[in-house]
Amino acid sequence: MHIRFAAATAVFMAAAVLAPVLASAQALTAGPSSSAPSSASFLVTGVAQPPQGQPAPVVRGGGGGIGFGVKGGLLFSSYREAGESYKNNNGWEGGIFFGGNRLGDVGVMGEILYAKKGAKDQSGLVVDNYYLEIPVLIRMNLGSANKNSGAIVYAIGGPVADILLKATQKNLDVKNNYESLDLGLIAGGGVEISRLLIEARLNWGLKNVAKASGAAATDIKTRSFAVLAGLRFN
Repeated sequence: MHIRFAAATAVFMAAAVLAPVLASAQALTAGPSSSAPSSASFLVTGVAQPPQGQPAPVVRGGGGGIGFGVKGGLLFSSYREAGESYKNNNGWEGGIFFGGNRLGDVGVMGEILYAKKGAKDQSGLVVDNYYLEIPVLIRMNLGSANKNSGAIVYAIGGPVADILLKATQKNLDVKNNYESLDLGLIAGGGVEISRLLIEARLNWGLKNVAKASGAAATDIKTRSFAVLAGLRFN
C-alpha cells in the first residue's frame, strides 16, 4: 500500500514538473508555424521596389535588341604628303549604324556610310573623292541604360575600310589616279540623349592612295574630321 502510494505521488510530482516544460515546448514549435507566411514573398521583404504604377528601372547590361539608326553631318578632309601642304576640302558623310550595345558598357558597332572627301592644294585645285566607308568600331558607354529617356557619353575606336566609288577634278574623272581601297583607323566620341546623338571623330588613312609610280610616285595618305548627328530607331 505504501509502495503504491509512493509511486502515485512520484508520478503526480513528475507530471506537475513536466507539464509547464511541455507547454513551453509546444508554444515554441507552434508559434513559427502559426505565423509563417503563406507565400515566398517574405524573401524579398526589405528589398527596394519601384513605386506602384511606375516601371522598374532599366539595368545596364540587359537585352534590348540590336541597335539601329541613321547619322550624318559635315566632314573636313585633306591629304598628308611629305614636303607638300594641302588645305581642307569641305565634304559630308551619312548612312546607317547598327549595334553598339546601348544598354551595356561595351559593344561592337558597324556602319555603312557614303562620304565625300578630298583635298585642295596650294593653288586651289580641288580633288573630290567619294567613298563607301565601312568601319567596325568598339563602343564604350557611360551613363544611363535607358535608351528612351537616359543620357550617356561614349567613346569609339576601330578599323575602317574606304572603298573608292568616284574621284573628280574640275568635273573630270580621275578615279584611275587613286587606289580603290583605303584602310585606316577611327577614334572619337559622342553624347547620346534619349534617341538623339552628336558625335565627333577622326579618320587616319594608313595606305598610300596615289597610284603614280616611278619618278612621279608620291605617298599620299588621307586625313579627315567629321561632326555627325544621328537618330536611333531601336
